[in-house]
Amino acid sequence: MRDIVIFVGLLALIPMILRRPYIGVLAWTWIAILNPHREAFGFSTSLRPNLLIVLVTLIAFIISNERKSWPGGKLAMSFVAFIGWTTLTAVISPDPGASLEFYNDFVVKMAIHMVILLIVINTPHRMISLVWTFALSLGYHAVKIGLVTIYSGFVIGRYTGFGPADTMIDDRNHFAVAMLMLAPILFFLWKHADHKVMRNCAMIGMGMCFLAVIGSFSRGGMLTMVAMMFFLWTKTNHKFTSAMVFGILALGAVTFAPSEYKARISTTFDQFSEGDSAYADENELDESFCLRIANWQLGLDMALDSPVFGHGLRSIQNHNIATDYLSSDHICSHKAKYRVRAAHNIYVEVMTDSGFPGLFLFISILAGAWLTCRRTARLAKGRADLLWAHDLASMMQVSITGYAIGGVLLSLAYYDGYFIIICMTIVLHRIVLEALGQAEPRSGDARPARKRRSGTVPAE
Repeated sequence: MRDIVIFVGLLALIPMILRRPYIGVLAWTWIAILNPHREAFGFSTSLRPNLLIVLVTLIAFIISNERKSWPGGKLAMSFVAFIGWTTLTAVISPDPGASLEFYNDFVVKMAIHMVILLIVINTPHRMISLVWTFALSLGYHAVKIGLVTIYSGFVIGRYTGFGPADTMIDDRNHFAVAMLMLAPILFFLWKHADHKVMRNCAMIGMGMCFLAVIGSFSRGGMLTMVAMMFFLWTKTNHKFTSAMVFGILALGAVTFAPSEYKARISTTFDQFSEGDSAYADENELDESFCLRIANWQLGLDMALDSPVFGHGLRSIQNHNIATDYLSSDHICSHKAKYRVRAAHNIYVEVMTDSGFPGLFLFISILAGAWLTCRRTARLAKGRADLLWAHDLASMMQVSITGYAIGGVLLSLAYYDGYFIIICMTIVLHRIVLEALGQAEPRSGDARPARKRRSGTVPAE
């Protein structure tokens, strides 16, 4: 039954997308984040719904009479430059076959998605529609794992399979950070949703995000959550009340978190509690923590050997490339899992893949988006008609902060959910500039008025 519903739903979207390309971007986002076909068990699991939506959206985009205008700005330029540099380094990789396989599966699809998004999401209505699509798509997984966490007695973290299979967030640690990136967006929707039911759903979704983080047993997720709460507290106007709320949440997390999870958290702090002496004996180090350091050392050695172009996408996981850089000088190199590698750090991942120029562009996007959110919030502050933009910019800044902190321990550099937030940041800034009269409106029909057919255009 699920398969039929998904299949019919996809077919029903086609005429709407052909009429309005931005609906194709919303559907593309829905499929990229939710992966609905992976929630079924029959023929739809073998379908490639993203390919169908991509093709229809591209056709609609080409034949549409809407004005196609680039939002402009340094952040958008940095994003395009990063994709271009990543493409170059993937092609000239020492193992181009493996590098281009990951590029085709993840990067190029994400890049096309983002470029069209930046062009067609050009009004407040479309922006809010995109925010809801993103929140509901990722929120489905938050509710699903949150409920399973409760049902399992908060011990689901022992198992695998959190996000959709074969996606960036199927790993529990990646999933935990994705949930923390979603929570501020849900907070914005709770504050600005028109209907009480929608506000209640957003509030429940936020709770499920935090339950999912606890259920993931992710130490990085918990540390990221603490850091995000502190950053969010600095942005609130009622700091005493906020401190009380966050304190209650922290107490609840400590109360309901399983003893195994508490033990995992305590081992993380134990690594630093004795200063340098904690590293005197590698056997005393937590294995997961130890192997992360080893992989960072490996990634740095690889990057220094090819500082300009790197070694291609996912090179640190490629046995044909990374094996030559294994060294007994690396910490914990004697452990069996040392040869099972991942970057475990978004910055090391990009540096190894695309060299220091790629890392520079990646950090430029991250820092640029954070600063753009701040500028947008300042521009919109004090304007009643732009209060929503002020709050959305502030919450996206919190999401980006969570990604920047959580990514220190994760191989999540090419996560499409993060780049959707980056593109929403770019679009929101342009919308605010247009509202203030500092930029020309991008929306509208590209045809001259005398050539338009009679009749009214439906309001969006």
